[in-house]
Amino acid sequence: MSVSRKARVALVAALCAWCGWVSGFHRATDPALATWCVSFAWVVGMDRLLDRGRRGLSFSLRVPVGTRTRIYSLAVGPRLSLLAISPWLLLVVSIVVWEVLGIDTGPHTAHLTISALAQAFRAMNAALLLVWMFVGFGYGVMRARRPFDDRSGRYDAATTPVAMIDMTSTHQLSIQGLLLPNSRAAGVAFWVGWVAACVLADVSARLSRGSLATAEEFLRLISKPMPVRIVLVAAWAFAGWHLFAY
Repeated sequence: MSVSRKARVALVAALCAWCGWVSGFHRATDPALATWCVSFAWVVGMDRLLDRGRRGLSFSLRVPVGTRTRIYSLAVGPRLSLLAISPWLLLVVSIVVWEVLGIDTGPHTAHLTISALAQAFRAMNAALLLVWMFVGFGYGVMRARRPFDDRSGRYDAATTPVAMIDMTSTHQLSIQGLLLPNSRAAGVAFWVGWVAACVLADVSARLSRGSLATAEEFLRLISKPMPVRIVLVAAWAFAGWHLFAY
C-alpha cells in the first residue's frame, strides 16, 4: 500500500509523542535501554516494509520512485560535483570540529557535545531521538525511491549522524576552553542553528536548478559503495545506542 498524507501525519504525531515520553529516561538505565530497543525495532520494521514495497511484494509500504540525480554524472566533472556538495561538506566538517573540541573539555567547563546537551535538556533529548529515527526512516525511503533505471544500486542512499563519543579530559588547559563558549545555552544554539542551516542548504539546492545538491542527492552520492552503506548503517545504530541507551 502507498503511504498517504494522513498516514504520514499520524506517523509523525506518534513519533513526537513517543520521543517526548522516552526523553524522560536517562541513558544507562533499564527503561532507556528498553525504549531504545523499541525505537530501533520500529525503524528497522518500517525500512523492511519499504524494502518489500520497492520489490513489489505484498504486505509492504510504497513511496513514489524518485527521479534520476540531476548532477554527479561524469559529464559535469569532479570539480563541479565537489562545488555542488560543498555546503554539505562544510556542515559535516563543522559538527566534527565542534564535537572534537567539545570532547576536549577541561575542568569546570560546560560539556557541549550533542550527547551531553541532550542529557542535560529533556526537550533536546526528545528532538535528537526524533531526528535519529527520521534518519533511519530516511535510509529506507531513499532506497525505496531510487530511480527505476538505476536498479544497479549506484544511487542507493543511507544517512547517519556522526557517531559521537563523550570523554572527560583531565587536562588543566583545554583547547575547547579557548575556542568554544563556556555555556550550555550557546551549545544548544549551535545545534539548533546547524539544523536550520541544513534546511536552508536543502531549500537553496532545490532552487538552484541542479547546480547544488539536495540532501537526498548528497546522500546518494556518498553511499554508492556497499561497504560505505554498511559503515553508515552501523554508525547510525551505534550513535543511537550511545545517545539513548548506554
